[in-house]
Amino acid sequence: MATGLLRERVLAGRLAKRFDRWIHHRFDRVSTISDPMLAKLKAKGIPEDRIFDLRNWADLSAIRPMPEGSSPYHASFGIPTRHVALYSGNIANKQGLEILPQVAQRLAHRDDLTFVVCGEGSFLKGLRRLAAGAPNIVFHPLQPVERLGDLMGLATLHLLPQIAGVADLVLPSKLTNMLASGRPVVATAEASTSLAKAVKGCGEATAPGDAAAMAEAIERLLENADLRASQGQAARQRALDQLDSGRILQAFHAEALQLTGAFPAEVKTSHRRIIQH
Repeated sequence: MATGLLRERVLAGRLAKRFDRWIHHRFDRVSTISDPMLAKLKAKGIPEDRIFDLRNWADLSAIRPMPEGSSPYHASFGIPTRHVALYSGNIANKQGLEILPQVAQRLAHRDDLTFVVCGEGSFLKGLRRLAAGAPNIVFHPLQPVERLGDLMGLATLHLLPQIAGVADLVLPSKLTNMLASGRPVVATAEASTSLAKAVKGCGEATAPGDAAAMAEAIERLLENADLRASQGQAARQRALDQLDSGRILQAFHAEALQLTGAFPAEVKTSHRRIIQH
């Protein structure tokens, strides 16, 4: 509804809201992935003791920082430039992806930069049409999951566009792998949103739909290797601190044990440590 794909007042919208209310109150625990989403669960009237914070995670062993330019995808994709601005993931409507061809056109003067869009989705044909006038943007299909680390390492920096009004309703799961790769992220999100806060110190956040601002942020990072390195290191450290799958799943396991009454003392101690972290 926030993206305009479904209107609240039509029959489908009314039925969806009724189902939403019904389903949330039929479970012992309701989880979501960001602070604003947790707040929305409370606003829906779900008791706080039934709300559980279950974050997206990254496979930190499979995705590790790589030296710039060392990914085998440079050769397999035939990329001639030193730098790559990468978007990898679903290509759908209402994601704000139409900004990417505009940004690529603004940076067409740079002969050291290629924009790579890697993915599939309902908006792929439309995005290709918009990019017809930008020779520095190339498209590739989704890659095998076992090569995700190499793909993330292809990026000099990652691109994460979002439309206005949804940055607190969604926190893209692809962000976890971006941070794990130790590369800066350039996102489009208002400064007060959870997405902007998630990339703070690990990249740049510019206003949704502002192609000029996004292009300036990209160019600023390309011109400053020290800044790229420091933001990339901060991204990896944030992944290590907050996105480790073992810690997140251990906390979930402890919550499940507590819910069923099977809560050994050693698990309880571990759970308390993780929650405090």
